[in-house]
Amino acid sequence: MEGRVLQIDQLSIALLLAILVILALVKYRQHGDQPLLHPLILARQAEASQVHPPKESATYRSINAPLGFDLAMRPQRATPDVASLLKLGVTGTEGNHARRVLDASLSNAELRRQATEFAYGLQLLMGVSSPVLVLYGYLTSARAVTALLAGAVSGLPISTYVVPDGAQVDQFPSQVDSSRMVVVKLHTQSPMPVALQNAALQVVLDGSESSESPLPKSKVVLFDDVLGASTENEPGQCDYTESRSGELDAIGAMTFATFYDTASRAWLRTTNTAMTSGVTAWLSAYPPEKIPGMHDTIVTDAYLADELPTPAYITLLLTALYTGAAFASEGTSEMLTLSRILKPSLLYVSAYAAFQMEFALWLPATGALLNNLMYRANMYALRNGRFPRSSLLNRFIAAPLRRKLGLDSVRACNILSNGTTIDQATLDQLRLYLACPVMHTYVPMYLVQGQSVAAVTSPVASTHMYDLQAFAPQLVDGPTVRHIAPHVGPPAVTMELKLVQDTPSVQRHKAVLERLAQDSSGHGDDPVGEVFVRGYALAQSNREDISRDAKMSDWYATGDVAYFRTNGTLVLVAAADSEQAGVKPDLTLDPNGGELPRIGQNSAHSTTVNTATLSTPSRMLSVTSTALATLAMLSLCVVPTSVQAQSEKFPSTPLYSFQDATALSQVSSSWLRHSELQRRSSSTIVASQNATMYNLAISSLLMAQRASWEQGVTQSAILETYYPQWSVFQKSSDTTYPSQQASQSGIPNQYLSLAYHSIAGQDRNGRLATTITGDEALTQGASQDSASCGEGVLIGSWIIEGFQNNQPDSNGYWGGAVTRELDYLMRDVSRSSNGVLSQRAARGDIQIWSDQTYMGPPFFATYGLMTNNATLFEYAFDQIGGIRNALLLRQGPGKGLWGHIMNYTNIYVPHWIDERAWLTGNAWAAAGLLRVMAAAQHSSNQTVQQKGQGLSANVEEILNAAFPFIDQNSGLFHNVVNDTSTFLDGSGSALMGYAVFRLGSMVPSSRTHIDMAEKTYQTLQKSLDPYGTYTNGILTVNELSSGSPGATSTESLAFLALLASARRDYYAGNVTGSNGSVTPPAGSQQSVTSSQKSGTGVLMHTEQVYVVACAVLAAAAFLSL
Repeated sequence: MEGRVLQIDQLSIALLLAILVILALVKYRQHGDQPLLHPLILARQAEASQVHPPKESATYRSINAPLGFDLAMRPQRATPDVASLLKLGVTGTEGNHARRVLDASLSNAELRRQATEFAYGLQLLMGVSSPVLVLYGYLTSARAVTALLAGAVSGLPISTYVVPDGAQVDQFPSQVDSSRMVVVKLHTQSPMPVALQNAALQVVLDGSESSESPLPKSKVVLFDDVLGASTENEPGQCDYTESRSGELDAIGAMTFATFYDTASRAWLRTTNTAMTSGVTAWLSAYPPEKIPGMHDTIVTDAYLADELPTPAYITLLLTALYTGAAFASEGTSEMLTLSRILKPSLLYVSAYAAFQMEFALWLPATGALLNNLMYRANMYALRNGRFPRSSLLNRFIAAPLRRKLGLDSVRACNILSNGTTIDQATLDQLRLYLACPVMHTYVPMYLVQGQSVAAVTSPVASTHMYDLQAFAPQLVDGPTVRHIAPHVGPPAVTMELKLVQDTPSVQRHKAVLERLAQDSSGHGDDPVGEVFVRGYALAQSNREDISRDAKMSDWYATGDVAYFRTNGTLVLVAAADSEQAGVKPDLTLDPNGGELPRIGQNSAHSTTVNTATLSTPSRMLSVTSTALATLAMLSLCVVPTSVQAQSEKFPSTPLYSFQDATALSQVSSSWLRHSELQRRSSSTIVASQNATMYNLAISSLLMAQRASWEQGVTQSAILETYYPQWSVFQKSSDTTYPSQQASQSGIPNQYLSLAYHSIAGQDRNGRLATTITGDEALTQGASQDSASCGEGVLIGSWIIEGFQNNQPDSNGYWGGAVTRELDYLMRDVSRSSNGVLSQRAARGDIQIWSDQTYMGPPFFATYGLMTNNATLFEYAFDQIGGIRNALLLRQGPGKGLWGHIMNYTNIYVPHWIDERAWLTGNAWAAAGLLRVMAAAQHSSNQTVQQKGQGLSANVEEILNAAFPFIDQNSGLFHNVVNDTSTFLDGSGSALMGYAVFRLGSMVPSSRTHIDMAEKTYQTLQKSLDPYGTYTNGILTVNELSSGSPGATSTESLAFLALLASARRDYYAGNVTGSNGSVTPPAGSQQSVTSSQKSGTGVLMHTEQVYVVACAVLAAAAFLSL
C-alpha cells in the first residue's frame, strides 16, 4: 500500500518559523522584564528615629548609614585628610595614571609634586614659613587646583583662602596678616576686591595677565616662576595606617581651606573631614562596582552654573582625583561642545544643562519615522525597571543622536539642583534617550543656624542609581499646572535630615501644604516641614573651636520646604525664598506615551490627577500594537513610487491654525514640534497670524504714555507691522532706499504721525521725543534713547520735504529736527576712552548700556544709508564694536551675553554698575545689531555690506549664549538670562524672539532657534486681555526698575508687535538677506494653489486611497501602544 506523503508549502514553513521566533521573543521579554533593582529594596531607603521633639519630624538617615552608628566620614579608614586621599587612591594604582584634569593632563603623583613645589616656592619668595595663600577667581584650571592643594599636600603651615570672582570682600579674619598674603589671580571677570589690595605678592597664571591691573603694593610673578623657585618637590608624609581613631579624627578636624561665601559675606572654615566625607557622599551614589574609575571621564557645568557650592565642587573634583577619573568643568552653554570632544561617561549637570541635553536629543528624534514606536516601547521598559539601551529601536534612533552629541559613553547622569527645578518628564526623557541612570540630586545653596552659616560639601540627598519609580504629579496650582517635583531620594550617607513645621518658610506655603494634606494620593500623613541638615560634610562659619569640628555639626536650616514619603525619600515642595511651590511641567513629554497623565487634562482649577493613566499597558496590547504598526509600515514600503509623484499634484490644505490653539500648557508639545518641523521642511502649512493680538497690542500701544525710547520702538512696531515696504528689513528688487515699491505703496500716515510728535517733543539739546511737560532737565536722563525716533523723522523728511544734495533740509521742520538730533549725538555727548558714546546726558557721566545698541547705531546707519554717507556707517560699526567690547561677558555661565551697564566715568578704570546679563538689554542689543545689518545690505558700498554681514556673528553669539537658559516649557527667558531665580519675562522674550526670526530671515544658515522662538510666539500671542494687559501669568519687567516685574509697559506691547511682524516676514520670505535677497523658508507658501482653488485636490487615485488606509492603520497602532 502506497504511503502517504505530507506536503508543506513554503508559506506554512514561514508561518511556523515566525511563531517560533515570536515565542522566543516573548520568553526573552519575560526574562528581561525583571527590574534592575528589586522593588522591596526601594520600599525602605531611609531610617527614622523613634523619638522626636514636638513640631519636628523624626531624624532621617540613609539605610546605608543606620541609626546607632557614626555617619560616613571618609572613604577609607587611612584617608582622614586630602593629602592621603590623593596618595592612596581607591586601589593604590591611580597615582601614576595620567588623564585630563580640567585643562591639563596630569597624574596624581605629578599634581602632588607640583603642589609641593608651589608651596615651597611661596615660602622662598615670601621669606616666611607660614604664608597666607588667597585664590581669587574661578577654580577651573589645573594650576588653580595645584595652588589650592599646595598647603594640604606639602604639609607646610600655609593658610589657604578661596574668594570667588566678583566677591566684595571687605576684610579677612583677624588672624590674617596682609604682609604674609599671596594672591593667586585665577580666571576672573571682575577687578580685585579691596581686601586684597595690600597683598605682598601677586601670582598670575601666565604672562598675558601680568600687566592687567596689578595690585598697587604687590610684586607680580608668574606661576611658573613660583614652581621654579622651589628646591623641594617631595610631598609631606601622610601614612595613617597605624593611627588610632582619635588621632584620625584630630587630623580630620584640621583646616583644609577657608571659603568666602558671597551671599552671607562670611568665611566658611572647611575641615579635612568635611572634604573626605564629601568625597564619600559622591561615591555612595553608586554601587561599589559602579563607582568612577580610571576609565571614566567626568564632566560638569554645575559649578559655573551656580548650582554647586565651591566646597562641594572641590569634593567632586577630589572624587575624580581619588578614583583616577578624568575631570572637566565648563559653562552650561559649552557643555555639549565639550561632550563631543571628551566623550564623558559620568555627568554632573545643572538643571539648565539637563534641559539643554534633553532638547538636543529629543528634537531630532521627533523627526524619525519610528520615534513614536521607540518612545512607547522604551517608556514601557523604564516603567518596568529596565533601561532600554540594548533595544533595537534605541540603537537605530537614540544611539546615533547620542554619538553625534558625544553622549554615547554616558553611563550615569546626576542632575544637581535645589530639588524643585526638574520635572518627572525631564528625568524620563533623559533616561529614555541616554538609556542610562539619571539621578535627581538635592544640593541646597545656603544654610543658616542663628548667626552661623554653612555650605554643603556634598549632596544632601540623591535618588538611587536604579530607582526608576514615577508617581502621578500632585498639582499645587491649577491655573499654572505647577506640581510637585520628583523625589530626590534618601539622605546622603554623610547627613542627617529632619523637618521642622513651625518656620517662616512653612508658613509662606501653608495653603499649598494644606492642599497636599487633603490630596487623595495617600501622602496626607507624611511629615512636612522645612528641611534641616547636619553632618560632617559642611563648611561652617564661626567655628573657632577645633575640637568641635571633630564632631558632627549643629542643625542648619535650608529654607526649603519638603515632606518625607513612607519609603524614606525626600520630596521638595518649595525652594528657599521662592514665592511659588512646585515645578512647571515639561511639555516635551509625549502626553500619550509613558504612564504619566497629561498635564492639564482635568479642569484648569482641578487639584486632582487621573491616576488611572498610571497603569502599565498590557503586554498583549503592546505586542498587538507593534504588529499592527509593523504591518502598516511594511505596507507603506511597497506602495508604487508613482503615488508620490501623483500626490505632488494635489497639495494639502492647512490642517490646523495656532490662532485657535488652546493654552500652551494644554497642548501636546511633541505634536506642536512636529508641526513646526513640517512647516520648515516640505509641507504647505500656513504660518497663521493672530489678528486679534495684533490689534490689541497696537491699539494699546498707541494709547499708552511714552518716553523717548518707547516712542522710538513704537514707531518701529508701526512701521514693520503696517508699512513694511518702508522698513530696512524689506526685500527690494532695486538697491535704493527707500525703494520704488515703497514710494508706490502710499504714504505711511500713521507712522509719520508718530514721527511728527517726536519732533514736537524735541528738547533744546536736539533730543527727539524728550519734552513732555517742559520741566525736564536738559543735562539729565538718557542721551541716545531719542535717536530711536530718528528713522521715522528721516523718512518723513524724505517724503515731505525731499533731500537737497542727498541731505535732509536743515531749515525744514523734519530735516531740521533730524539734523539737530545727529549734531547733538556727535558733538555734545560724552565718550569713553575708546570713543563709545555715553548713554547718559550729563557731561562727564560716562556709562555704556546694552540698551543703547538699539538707539544710536541704527540711527547712524539709516542716516548714512539715506544720505549715501559711508562714514556714518563706519561710526555705527565702531559704536557697536566698542559697546560689545565693554559689555561682553567672557567667562562663566553667562559667557557670550552682554552685561547691562559699565561705568567709564574714570576714563581709564571702567567698572561695572550692573553686570547682570539682563534679558531686555541683550534683546535690545541683538535687535539693534540686526537693524544696522539690514541697513548695510541696502548700501551700494561693498565695504559697508561686508561689515554689515559680519554683525550676524555678534547676533548669533548673543542668541547662542542665551538660548541654553530658555524655559523649555513656555519659550520664555528669565529676567536675568543666566539666573534661574529671576522671573520669566514676557517682554524681553518677545524682543529676543523677534531677533531670532529676523536673523533666520536674513541668514538662512542661522535658524537654530526658530522653533523655540515659535514657542515664544505661541505663549505670548494669546496673553493680552481686552485692555491690552498681559494675563495668563505672563510677567513683564518694570522698565524703570529692571530687577522686578511691573505693569504692562509700552515697550512690551511694541516688542510683541515686532515679534509678530518678524515672524510673518520670516514665513513670507520678504526680508533683506545678509547676502542679498533670500527665498522663503521651505514650506512657508502663503497662497492657495490653483488645484486647491478649483477643487481638484479632493480627487484620489486608488494608490492614494491605499496610502491613506495604511496611514490610518499605522496611526491607530501608534495611538494604542
